[in-house]
Amino acid sequence: MQHRKFIPYLITFMIAILALPTFAMSGESNSNFDKFFISGKFLVWAILFPLSMITTFIIIQNLAMIRKKKLMPSQLTSDAIALYKTKQYKKIGPLLRANDCFLGNTLHVGFSHASNSRDVIETAMGEIIDQQTTHLMRSVEWLNIIGNVAPMIGLFGTVWGMINSFDGIVQAGGQPEPSDLAGGISVALVTTWWGLVVAIPALTAYGFFRNRIDAISADAAVEAESLITELCKS
Repeated sequence: MQHRKFIPYLITFMIAILALPTFAMSGESNSNFDKFFISGKFLVWAILFPLSMITTFIIIQNLAMIRKKKLMPSQLTSDAIALYKTKQYKKIGPLLRANDCFLGNTLHVGFSHASNSRDVIETAMGEIIDQQTTHLMRSVEWLNIIGNVAPMIGLFGTVWGMINSFDGIVQAGGQPEPSDLAGGISVALVTTWWGLVVAIPALTAYGFFRNRIDAISADAAVEAESLITELCKS
């Protein structure tokens, strides 16, 4: 799946983020915007712009890419084995090339080592399964990174906000008004909130995709074993 197919989604999301300031016009909508965006200073935008955009992009991309139907076409193994049993060897390659996917690549390696021993076939297919699994995991690993970094940025905002609040106490001679502390406390809470807003979906999606990849890898291993059994009969 090529990245450019998802550029329209990313552009749409960027436009939505850039359009947020237009809601800060007047009345209650202005108050809410100030509360959740403006009061968090630049840290809110540091979380929203790069981290939330990347998270959204990765989730959309992998929802389309990491699907069992796409990576593990049904009947592909049985069709390839049927061609092998009837000695239609020339048709096996085009069949697998037409299904350029996790399972197709795994089967292709198996058939390419058909004349070798069982150990050689098992090793070769095991290696290609591991390689493809690692490749898929790399595509979702950024979700794990973002899920851990976003709360850290929020925590940075918390510390910064509390420093400002204590500075307000000092500036007020130890007897501050609530308004002297409100700004710093607001930064502390809002940045923490946005950090969690980004981190929770990112880590949830990471766990979801990781489990899906593990399931696909396990299914490919089962299909590989059935192919090895057939190849070793001949």
